[in-house]
Amino acid sequence: MQISFMKNKAIGDGKCTPEIKSPAMIRAEEVQSNLEPEFPSFAKSLVRSHVGSCFWMGLPGMFCKIHLPRKDTMIILEDENENQFPVKYCSDKTGLSAGWRQFCSAHNLLEGDVLVFQLVETTKFKVYIIRANDLTELDGALGLLNLDAHTNTKQSDAEIGSTACKSTKRKRPKSLPLAVVQKKNKRSGPKRLSCNLGQPTEQSENDSEEVGSEVLEGFKLSVPAIQFKDITSFENFNIVVDGLVIDSELSEDVRNEYYKLCCSQNSFLHENNIRGLNSKLMVGTISETVNIADSIRASKLTTSRDEFDSWDKTLKAFELLGMNVGFLSTRLRRLVNLAFESEGSADARRYVEAKTERAQTEDEIRNLEAKLAQLKDSCKTFGVEIEGLQSKAETYELRFEEEVKAPW
Repeated sequence: MQISFMKNKAIGDGKCTPEIKSPAMIRAEEVQSNLEPEFPSFAKSLVRSHVGSCFWMGLPGMFCKIHLPRKDTMIILEDENENQFPVKYCSDKTGLSAGWRQFCSAHNLLEGDVLVFQLVETTKFKVYIIRANDLTELDGALGLLNLDAHTNTKQSDAEIGSTACKSTKRKRPKSLPLAVVQKKNKRSGPKRLSCNLGQPTEQSENDSEEVGSEVLEGFKLSVPAIQFKDITSFENFNIVVDGLVIDSELSEDVRNEYYKLCCSQNSFLHENNIRGLNSKLMVGTISETVNIADSIRASKLTTSRDEFDSWDKTLKAFELLGMNVGFLSTRLRRLVNLAFESEGSADARRYVEAKTERAQTEDEIRNLEAKLAQLKDSCKTFGVEIEGLQSKAETYELRFEEEVKAPW
């Protein structure tokens, strides 16, 4: 059966008053009511703790008690495009932790959006996304799903930003297409309007819990941000991205080299990065920055122009993300100028190349000399063998000739 956890809110003198639902929640309930009834489901309106700060997703306690395992396990969230995301389910807290942040980032979820979770397998949810500021997306979804239209008694709230659905009877297919149409145009930035009218009181009480030291896909919650000037040594150096410490995602060698780079500029190189970037992307960016710095240190006059250009293009891309790598780009340009463009650079490069070629030629001569010595030794060995066999061979040859010349 389909589970619903919507309640009325008691206020004032204790009387129950109808709960004010956001348009997104109203549309989510339409989707939920038309899903296959044999698979339990619930709708969840997203609040700040779901999509920011601690990235903790509390689930309805009663739903979890009835349908989900009673021990910590990995649960699969499958989106409308059938992309799957493994997420850790914490049974004691009845919520999702490690992996939830990646799901939010991949789908650009914002406060006020509503998700419909449908439990299609023991540990697998199908997730439908209803955008708070783009309800017309759902109109296309309803058409694809062949859902029955339901007209709310108070359409004045539900019709904001969308047209009323016509109530027509249609036969629902046995297997519902699980795709929710999303617009191809880019979603608006941080200033977009969030429909947050009267969030359902069913929001689980564990939404407000502090996750503490819960690990989010290897990313730990961080302490409040500090200034680089407060860093006294590598021991108290932490790499924090959007409030998350990502030290565990980098090797100690990479962290140590990155610390040295930060010290050279007396600042965190990533402190001005664009907010909301995927944490895995930032891990790769930091690692590659260290690799390029090491390559610059190891470069020679014989290093090719293509290698310098490749490093420069990568650093320019990192600058667009907000990384403070301008000092590396400056060093690269100076090296390129010295190696390829300044007066005397051609002679200097030819000098180095000639030295290299001479060394290679000398190596080849030594190899040939060693081969010649080996051939001389072989020649001496053959000489000794010939001397030892000569008398026997001559005697045998005489006998053979005598036999040849003997009368018939």
